[in-house]
Amino acid sequence: MVIIGTGEQGRVVLDILLSNGFKPDGFLNIPPFEKEEVDGFPVVGDTSCLFRFKKGIVALGDNLKRKEVFFEATSSGLLFVNAIHSSAVISGLAKLGKGVAISAGVVINTGAEISDNTIINTGAIIEHDCFISSHSHIGPGAVLGGGVFVGESSLIGLGAVILPDVKIGKGVIVGAGSVVTRDVADGLTVKGVPAKVSS
Repeated sequence: MVIIGTGEQGRVVLDILLSNGFKPDGFLNIPPFEKEEVDGFPVVGDTSCLFRFKKGIVALGDNLKRKEVFFEATSSGLLFVNAIHSSAVISGLAKLGKGVAISAGVVINTGAEISDNTIINTGAIIEHDCFISSHSHIGPGAVLGGGVFVGESSLIGLGAVILPDVKIGKGVIVGAGSVVTRDVADGLTVKGVPAKVSS
């Protein structure tokens, strides 16, 4: 099993796996990171070495780069694993895709669905019946009320709050600490309390 990415998110995923008593075989570099080891685990090459591994997870913080590498790994036949911290609380009625990273202290409530290649970061709360689309990133301490929809490749910043039933479009950035009270169209950046489109 391999972790693809040797930056900060790679180290986070390593910690998640170790919290469950699982040790990966190593890491694969993705430029601009070029390391020989990560926290004592070897870096065994780059994505040209994907064929050597049956299982793995993409660990990159950048949504678009993570998506690109996810599809590259899919084409290589890699089977994706989920990295779920031992302290996370996930409803048995929630659904998880593949290649999902769920950090320490996360709560995912009943009926929520987390799609492929998504990061749910430290202490985030995903309430009932939320839908998080593929390649998105829910930042540390973010709170999503019931029934929130987050579009593909969107970023919900640290400590942001999304009110119930709000729809966040594709490629949206929600600034740290923002409170989103209404739907946000594709590709916009919003911030503030209440959140407004940022120029």
